[in-house]
Amino acid sequence: MNAQKFITEANKQRVCQLLGWSLDDYTQYQENKGLEYLREVVCCDLWSVNNVAKAPLFWKWWVNHWNARDAEFVADASSWPLDWLRRKYNDLNAVDGFTFWPHKIIMEQSYAYMIGDVNKESVRV
Repeated sequence: MNAQKFITEANKQRVCQLLGWSLDDYTQYQENKGLEYLREVVCCDLWSVNNVAKAPLFWKWWVNHWNARDAEFVADASSWPLDWLRRKYNDLNAVDGFTFWPHKIIMEQSYAYMIGDVNKESVRV
């Protein structure tokens, strides 16, 4: 395991420890926030959200940004009460404050899924 992966995994474990979460809780929260980001920031309809969410590159990109926020959270966390830590983590991951956008290659990959859906639908009709 390289150093960056080790740090990322250690931060994930520390976040779970601080928030009293299981790894399943953590990954479900991360996925839900990714889908929320797509709905609220990137896409304007459920069909587009579902197609961008099919793109593996989107999720790699999302987790990369997530890891940076986890590192920030762990660095700032101390012996604060659990409710404060959870509020801080939620605030840190509030998608309405995000100003970053998926890279072009990610959107291109999702367009391929969209075109595939359109083609499948046209064959059915």
